[in-house]
Amino acid sequence: MSRYLFAPLLLVAIALAPAIPAAPDDAKPADFVVVQKGTLPIIVSAPHGGRKKVPDVPERLGVGVAQFATVLDANTDLIAERFSVELEKLLNGKPWLVIARFERKYLDVNRPREQSYESDKAKPYYDAYHEPLEAACKAVKTKFGRGLLLDIHGQGEFRDSICRGTQNGKTVTLLKDRDGWAAITGKRSVLGHLQRSGYKILPSCEADQKAKEEPKFTGGHIVGTYGSHTGYAIDAIQLEFGTFLRDKEKDKYATTAKDLADAVALFHDEYLKDAKK
Repeated sequence: MSRYLFAPLLLVAIALAPAIPAAPDDAKPADFVVVQKGTLPIIVSAPHGGRKKVPDVPERLGVGVAQFATVLDANTDLIAERFSVELEKLLNGKPWLVIARFERKYLDVNRPREQSYESDKAKPYYDAYHEPLEAACKAVKTKFGRGLLLDIHGQGEFRDSICRGTQNGKTVTLLKDRDGWAAITGKRSVLGHLQRSGYKILPSCEADQKAKEEPKFTGGHIVGTYGSHTGYAIDAIQLEFGTFLRDKEKDKYATTAKDLADAVALFHDEYLKDAKK
């Protein structure tokens, strides 16, 4: 290529490159987290879809951290937001939302604090995510006695599938004890309904209820902290959506969000509607 052509082409490439959203000079940690107070016993967390640079916080190096990752779970934030809109139409009420706008390379809130960030300047952002999430769990437990937390993630290993993460049933202990595995894998469960609607679920809802979850996607810190095996009465499921299901082309992520809302509404009417109010 001629050197005379290279410079203009380089300028065009730079101009077309996606810009990293810049934070206002007076931005606070809370400005990097979307929080919606709900009216339903349903909580949605989306920790890895953010694209904002965190001011004065260096990118993590991950020294000594097992399964270290900084990759973006693209469009999981969009799925969470659209899901909320669709669910409100169906149930005439709002789920609780906590969605990260900061990029995962600076801190990972689906990790214990000591593995989440490497600079103390990231601590307020970690707190800005977990404090409203903890408050949501406590509020739902107080008002309803029980609830459902969906932690939204993305994975590229199974492009057209949704991987279930409950630490092999541990984070849904109360739901399992109260209503059996049907509430987790049955036809009126969230995942069971999605599978009947044509989605591929791993492990399959038709398989042995004790089938082990995919080793990489069994559920992380968030479901492990707020699941019903702890002091919270909130049954927590990590949902790992394949790349194809999160795609923005032809609004595929929006279809996924709507179908998820349909499934959660069915679950709500079967397993949560009679929760105390």
